[in-house]
Amino acid sequence: MNQAIASIIRNQIDGLDFIDKIAGLVAAVTFDMKAPNNTTVQKTFPIACCVTPEECGKEGAYYDLMPNSKYKTVIYFEDRGVSFIKAESNWIYYVSNLRLVCWINIEKLLETGICKAEIPCTYAAHIIAQIIRSLPQHPQNITPFSFVYSVIESEDIRSSAIFSQYTYDEKHIQYLMSPFDYFALEIKTNFAVCLRGTDYYEPCT
Repeated sequence: MNQAIASIIRNQIDGLDFIDKIAGLVAAVTFDMKAPNNTTVQKTFPIACCVTPEECGKEGAYYDLMPNSKYKTVIYFEDRGVSFIKAESNWIYYVSNLRLVCWINIEKLLETGICKAEIPCTYAAHIIAQIIRSLPQHPQNITPFSFVYSVIESEDIRSSAIFSQYTYDEKHIQYLMSPFDYFALEIKTNFAVCLRGTDYYEPCT
């Protein structure tokens, strides 16, 4: 279910002008790879869950969400689980827990004029505020769920530990230092699923 919720939130924020690479839910996938000394090492990458099995092993897929000088921002979602809230009549209520990860290339944002040089400390704050504003202010019915309502509950500590479960090559580690930035947001989404069937007296309305 979290893959569907992540896709819903992705679509809600996809139109923001500073985003040029956004994925839905990702999985941490580990590969056996050849090291320069011809030994085999294991490396873990964030890969979008919508990638086909055939594409998964291709370099373009596993480097796709890694920080790169050509991107302004990279955004994706990590799974934090779905919890049951209650069952009421023919409705079942849940809460989705997702972590939104955002990596920012400040120099590219300055080139586009999206951010202003005279306020260098507010890039992440500006982006977080824009993400919050882009989320619907009231519950919505979005197939296949009802009463979908997302709230950003907190911001994680802004350190490279955000990416600690992944294996960064030397060419990617440089993009975790100034002038690059990043943050992670914890998002809770309440939603409901209607059980349709002749065994239930109330229609799904």
